[in-house]
Amino acid sequence: MVKPITSDDDHRWAALVADELSAESHKRGAYSDLNVLTDLASLSYADIKSIALENILTLEQHGRLTRANHYQDLLNDIAIDIRTKHRRRVQRAKELENVRATLHNLDVKSKYLEDKLKTYNDTFEQNLSVLQNKKGKKKFLMPFSKQYNHERELARLGRTPTYGSYKYSAESLREKGILIEWHGRSNLRDDDITISSDEVNVFTIEGSSGSLMIPGASATFAWDDLIEAQYLNQKYMKFFGSPDGGAAASTPAAGELVLDARLFEHQVSKKFWPEG
Repeated sequence: MVKPITSDDDHRWAALVADELSAESHKRGAYSDLNVLTDLASLSYADIKSIALENILTLEQHGRLTRANHYQDLLNDIAIDIRTKHRRRVQRAKELENVRATLHNLDVKSKYLEDKLKTYNDTFEQNLSVLQNKKGKKKFLMPFSKQYNHERELARLGRTPTYGSYKYSAESLREKGILIEWHGRSNLRDDDITISSDEVNVFTIEGSSGSLMIPGASATFAWDDLIEAQYLNQKYMKFFGSPDGGAAASTPAAGELVLDARLFEHQVSKKFWPEG
C-alpha cells in the first residue's frame, strides 16, 4: 500500500480497467455491481491507492482492522466478497424479477379495477337516465299554485328543463326541516328555492325573491354528491357560499344556504325519481 508506484503498476491498472469495461458490455464484471466502474476508470492508480489507504487507516482507528496481522481481516473480507458476489448477484436478479412480476400483476389488477369502475359508472348513468326519462302519470297541479305558475312561466319562456323543475317556498322548506339556514336572508316568506334538471345526474338549485333571481344564489350538483354526503354521514349540504367560506370558515359566507343532507336527498329523489 505504501511502496512507490511504478509505470508497470500504471499499465496493469489501465489494463484491468479496460478488461472490466469490456466484460461489462458482455457480462457482469466482478466489480461492476455498484455502478462505479466508470468512476474508477477516471482515477489513476495512485489515486486509488491513496483512497484505499485513507479508508484502511479510518477502519483501523475504529478498531475494525489491525496492522498486527498485516490487515489479514480485510483480505479475508475481500476474498469472501469476491467469492459470494455471483451468488448475491443472482439473488438480486431474482428479487428484481419478483418485483417486476409484482408490478405487472398490480398493473393488471389496476386495469381490471378501472374497467370495473367504468362499467359501474356507465351502468349507474344509464339507470339514472332510464329513471329520469320515465314519464309517469302527470300529477295534477292546483291552479294558480306556486308550482302551477312556475311551470306555466317556464313553458311561456320556452325554458322548461328536460327532467323537470320544482319551485318551493323557502319558508315551507324550513318548516319541513330541509332548509336549516339561509345566511343573509331575513324574511324567508319572500324567498323561493328552485331545483331543476336539464341533464342526467346534474341538477341546478337557485334562489329567487319574487320574480327576481338573488345574485349569487345559483349552483349545480350531481346525484353522486348526495350519495357521497350520505356515505360520509354528512349532516348538511351547503350552497351559494363563496368557495373559501362556509364549512371551513369560522363565519358563514353571506348568502350561504344550509340544507339537511338526508332530507334534501329524499326530496330530490322523490321529485325526480318517484319510482326510485
